[in-house]
Amino acid sequence: MTRQSFQQGYVSKPIHTRQGIAFVIRYRVRMSEGKWKQKSETLHGVAGRKAARALLEQRIRDATPARLEAADLTLKGFAAKYWRPYLDRKNVKPSTRVCYESAFAVHILPTLGDIRMGEIVPLHIENLLQAKLKSGLSSKTVRNLVGLLQGIFSLAEDDDLILRSPVRNKHKPSVQRCEKPTWTPNQVRLIVEAVPPSYRALLATAALTGARLGELLGLQWKHVDFTERKLRIEQSLWRGQLLPPKTMGSVRTIYFGEGLNQALAEHSRNGPCRGPEDFVFCKQEGTPLHPDVLRKDVLYPALDRLGIPRSSGASGFHTFRHSAASFINAQTGNLKLAQKLLGHSTIDMTAEVYTHTSTEAEREAALAVERAIYGDLFPKWGTGTTAWPSTREENDAALPVTKSEKGASGICPKAPMVAGGQT
Repeated sequence: MTRQSFQQGYVSKPIHTRQGIAFVIRYRVRMSEGKWKQKSETLHGVAGRKAARALLEQRIRDATPARLEAADLTLKGFAAKYWRPYLDRKNVKPSTRVCYESAFAVHILPTLGDIRMGEIVPLHIENLLQAKLKSGLSSKTVRNLVGLLQGIFSLAEDDDLILRSPVRNKHKPSVQRCEKPTWTPNQVRLIVEAVPPSYRALLATAALTGARLGELLGLQWKHVDFTERKLRIEQSLWRGQLLPPKTMGSVRTIYFGEGLNQALAEHSRNGPCRGPEDFVFCKQEGTPLHPDVLRKDVLYPALDRLGIPRSSGASGFHTFRHSAASFINAQTGNLKLAQKLLGHSTIDMTAEVYTHTSTEAEREAALAVERAIYGDLFPKWGTGTTAWPSTREENDAALPVTKSEKGASGICPKAPMVAGGQT
């Protein structure tokens, strides 16, 4: 199908000829090879310029191919005939495909599925999104729906089945990014020790590498190099299938220290399967472990026994990943190292989502500002090695003020004034 023309054409002023008043009109027609060609025509015997404009518009309509398929194609029909084959052509990952199909079937088809593609307007999208938000769907889920609709209608627009997508950027709801939960180093140690011995190597690897659970479950012994102390992330396990990792940046080498070396070596000696093609973490018969079983039967009971709070959807194996990034950030301050370890394609994702600051680091930041302004005026606070005063008495005692510096009331003088009389 070719795109409908938005041209308005050109109508000249009245031209006096031997045959009487005439008008010249110009418009474009699309040739068979897809290129445009300008066409000019002189109109005689028309009543006036308005009549000439009407003839011009008719010529433009006649030169514009009719979009017969779009006239009858519903959103449901378009998805079956064009959108799903497009996903096949783009080799969309099965896990992503399942998410798309589920959201499309549950949230989009019941409302928009039977409407013709050319008849869906922005107000249809607006009403759908409002209804989903009122039903209790989160802003993030609704925003994902907008992205899915954008992809579908953009494909229809590129195929010249519609003139313009009805989805607008303003349809996207704002999503407030929440800080991901993390565990402290001590909590991580306790969690690893609290699970049954057969699972400790898995949790230790998750804690020390920050790898995704699917990447760990797809790990085979051929990917573990005890000599160089490194493991290679080349694949991920999803619903029993070995797939490429999430992104190209996720294919990576992770080095490990003596702690993980001992854990993996012991697991290799005592594990059920040790061949190069065998999974590192598997059942006794060598079949893959199931992520949901690991969460519900291994990790969650350990958290509950330790009294570590957990919330639905926010305290799974991914918390090991968040925590590892935060440990790197706290120990080195090098986000690039965290990005490489986690296999992120961009450092922005690492910085915004997977790194967290500790209370001690935040206090040290405040002390750094204070030292820059006041120097050693308050040495007890400025050393960074003592606790912050918790009472007024401790606060007063912490200030190195001599008797001569006190006022008549014996209270410390006010802090230095800055311009404008503001402290």
